[in-house]
Amino acid sequence: MRGLHRALRFVVMAATLVGVTCAFPNDNSDKVFVTLQAPSHVVFRGQEVSVYAQAWRVVGTDTQAIANVDFAFTSGSGSVARVDKDCCGYATVTGVNSGNVDIIARAVSFEHAEAADLSLRVANPLEIDSVRPALAHHGEILTVYGVGVDSMFLASLAGVNLIEYPFSRSRDSATGLGRISFWVPPPARTDRLFYLGAGVFGQTTDTTHVKFEDVFEPNDTVPTNIDLDVPGPWPGTILAPIIFTNPALAFEPVERSKSGEDWYRFPTANANQALTFFITYPSISGDTGTRIFLIDSLYYMANGDPTLDPIEKFAGRDSADFIGTAFYRCKGVTFGPPQASRESTTIALKSLPSRALHLLTNFTRPQRYGLTVASGYFTADPRIGPDKFEENDMCTYADSGNRRIPLDTAGPPFSDTLTIDNAHDIDWLRIDIPGSGPVVVRLRTQARPLPGAAATDTSDIDLYVLTTPNPSTGQTLSLVAFDTTAGSTNDITTTLNAGSSYYIAVVDFAGVPTRYSLCIARGLSVCALVPSAPVPMSPSMNVSPRPRVAVPRRGPIVEPGRAGRPELFRRATSSP
Repeated sequence: MRGLHRALRFVVMAATLVGVTCAFPNDNSDKVFVTLQAPSHVVFRGQEVSVYAQAWRVVGTDTQAIANVDFAFTSGSGSVARVDKDCCGYATVTGVNSGNVDIIARAVSFEHAEAADLSLRVANPLEIDSVRPALAHHGEILTVYGVGVDSMFLASLAGVNLIEYPFSRSRDSATGLGRISFWVPPPARTDRLFYLGAGVFGQTTDTTHVKFEDVFEPNDTVPTNIDLDVPGPWPGTILAPIIFTNPALAFEPVERSKSGEDWYRFPTANANQALTFFITYPSISGDTGTRIFLIDSLYYMANGDPTLDPIEKFAGRDSADFIGTAFYRCKGVTFGPPQASRESTTIALKSLPSRALHLLTNFTRPQRYGLTVASGYFTADPRIGPDKFEENDMCTYADSGNRRIPLDTAGPPFSDTLTIDNAHDIDWLRIDIPGSGPVVVRLRTQARPLPGAAATDTSDIDLYVLTTPNPSTGQTLSLVAFDTTAGSTNDITTTLNAGSSYYIAVVDFAGVPTRYSLCIARGLSVCALVPSAPVPMSPSMNVSPRPRVAVPRRGPIVEPGRAGRPELFRRATSSP
């Protein structure tokens, strides 16, 4: 009986072995190979990833998967990664220490089959492989490569935080490697990159060298061309209107009592488009520090007097206009109304005075600045849009028929609500006075704050009356009357000559965009200000009071060929 039981156990064991042999066939063909797959080629330390092995047979020019194959898994370095076999072709890889490792899968029953070799990287959640370029200028884009770098939220050089380049965060799903880019702003210096993100911080082993000049140098005597007809860097995004931007440009150190310049030229085939220029920089005040000029004509006189400061060697046609900081130029004559200090200049143009605008920055000390050009007409407050006389940021715009205001004896006084749509904006208007002899004219302004604005009106616009240049009579731009009292309520009564035209300049002194009413009456007519229609207050708007800036008042500068410093732009009869 005992022998019978032994015989039965032998039969059961034999049957079991037969079953195993059927599940894992023995085939020594060298036409079998193994593949090994992982969801990512990067494994974080202490984390697990599942890998999957599959055997294949080559049949002619095709391949066929082989089912029910037993695999053996090994790790090339147990100190880097451990591998544990699971069921049905799967194995679990656990990251141990940072490094590269090969995970190998062999088909047990196929002695001559080609094994699979999968290279994996075990890494910390954030590891930087390289930073390029190794030598960077201010305003240049620095790109960081490595594991988890797309999770970085801070990168700095010598304690100066870099500026993230929009939409540059990316990660390759196959390799697990990421990248992110930054602008290098001044005063960043040569150093090892410090980084922070994903709960990890540290410094790179390699040094990034920084040259203290911006990426567009030299552009002090030859302009940097920025084509406005080329699409911007981020089409199809919320930043699509941006044609050009660089927030990390540098004013380099200059010699004592000298100044430096950065010169940009913006060519375009479409002078009818709307553009907005944004320039940011540290605060300036009065006639010192940084100056920004947007000019419709500019060239450099290479054969100028070598004793002149570099800025004095720039010239434009006599009738060139410019918009600047604290002063402007109208048909070759500088108009310098007093304005409070500012930390940015925004110039929105509904149409362009030239097919090649120039931007010239004049500076006397090293500092950082940013430049952005956007397609479209942008205002500081969307509720304060352009008025019907825009574009009139330059005096020549006011010469067109639909921007000229007739003051006929039979007609009513002019009265309308206009806008200062961006900080430190200027509105040029032109009035025509028919007839002959002296005429008394009254001009008034009053702010029209938006509903829901602060109880205290912090706007402060000034009002000027100037003659219009007339080459046939030799008349130039000259000041006739002005009101620069604090606040936006101005009142001028002056005697003008009938049969002549005059410019009216409304200047934002305080840097507070606002709506304002303007009336201009001839003779003894009543100059009544028209109240503006209410504008809905957006529930999301939070308008807080802004303190009035205390800046000493002085009279405006009106001087041919000068701009508050000796021959800032030398006059020339024609451009080359």
